[in-house]
Amino acid sequence: MQIKSLKIKLIVSMKGKIVGTFVVALFVLGLVVGCQQAQPPVLKEIGPVKTTAGVDFNIQPDGVSAMWAKAENATKTTVIVWGDKLIRTDYKSPDLLTAPVPKHLYAKPGQYQITLLDTKTNAKSNSLVFTVD
Repeated sequence: MQIKSLKIKLIVSMKGKIVGTFVVALFVLGLVVGCQQAQPPVLKEIGPVKTTAGVDFNIQPDGVSAMWAKAENATKTTVIVWGDKLIRTDYKSPDLLTAPVPKHLYAKPGQYQITLLDTKTNAKSNSLVFTVD
């Protein structure tokens, strides 16, 4: 927010005669709309948090495994990232994202870092771990 001052000279007249001049100082609050810096996404929780190698989890009607992410500051351009792989993500709200998880991502045991990435701003969240036993 910016505060700017503006001085205006005010001339007061009555019946064509100047009876006084005043300098009025106005202070204007300059609000910049749409220029507020976006907050990076924050990954609060993921689910599920583990599976066994090759075993489907949170199975959807189409037979695909899926995960959800509770977040802060997610936008329609925020995606879930599994390790270094961006996953097609469904934006539900600034607090919730869901994504189908391709089977090859959980085919081998390991600890996989899950993050959020805003693809518009390149802002990245903290990470949480998904475990494949």
